[in-house]
Amino acid sequence: MRDYIIVACLALSVIGKASGTVVDTGADAQRSCALLVEGSFHDNGEARSAGACEGMIETAMFFSPNLPPDVRACPPGQGSILEGAKVLLRYLDQNPDRLEVPGITLAFEAFRDSWPCQGDDAEPSGRSGPKPKKRGPKKSK
Repeated sequence: MRDYIIVACLALSVIGKASGTVVDTGADAQRSCALLVEGSFHDNGEARSAGACEGMIETAMFFSPNLPPDVRACPPGQGSILEGAKVLLRYLDQNPDRLEVPGITLAFEAFRDSWPCQGDDAEPSGRSGPKPKKRGPKKSK
C-alpha cells in the first residue's frame, strides 16, 4: 500500500508543480474540488485548481481497488470524477478535523467509506459513512 501511495503522491506533486497548483492537504482538496463540482471558474488559477482535484480524484479512483483490504475501495465502474469529488467533499464536511491530512489520503479514506469492496472485512479507515456489512456463508439449498 505504501508504494501505491508514494507513487500517487509523486505523480500528483509533479503534476501540481507543472501547473502551479498543488493539492497538499484536505483544505487544499476542499477548495479545489469545490471549484470542480461548481464548474464555474473565474480565472485560470481556479481552472487549474479544479484540474488538480480532477487529477487527484482520478488517481485515487484508479489505485483504490488495488490497495490492501483495510484501505481498498471499489468505486463504481461507471463512476465519474465529479461523483468522486462529491464523495470527497462530503467526507471532508463530516471530518473537518482532518483537513491537515494529505488530500490523496483523504480521498482514499472517503472512497473506502463510500465504496467498500465486496468481501473486505476491514472496518472503514475514516470516521464517517456506512460500515460494510459482514455476510455469512451462503446456505445451500
